[in-house]
Amino acid sequence: MSNTPNANRRKFLRQASAAVAAIPVVSLVGMPAASAAEQAEDGHAHHYVNDAADSDHPDYAAGEKCKNCAFWGGGDAQWGQCFHAEFQGVQVNADGWCDAYVGS
Repeated sequence: MSNTPNANRRKFLRQASAAVAAIPVVSLVGMPAASAAEQAEDGHAHHYVNDAADSDHPDYAAGEKCKNCAFWGGGDAQWGQCFHAEFQGVQVNADGWCDAYVGS
């Protein structure tokens, strides 16, 4: 009896394992760095302002800020991610506000 079928099977399993292990690495290569994201400017969308205190919108209430909104995705002390569709690809100021604010 020959060992060729077992050798071929082992070779296939090694290659398949390597391919599966590479999937997470390959998917990370295409992801942009969070720090490279554009920062939102006043008036970006939904009456956005970088400093909530600057808002004169009638829906604004004292204490409402991006960092305590349900759309807040986290970040550093000053800038972070917003999960609202209008803010995809840009970072918002933690102390900012827009009229899409939802209390968390």
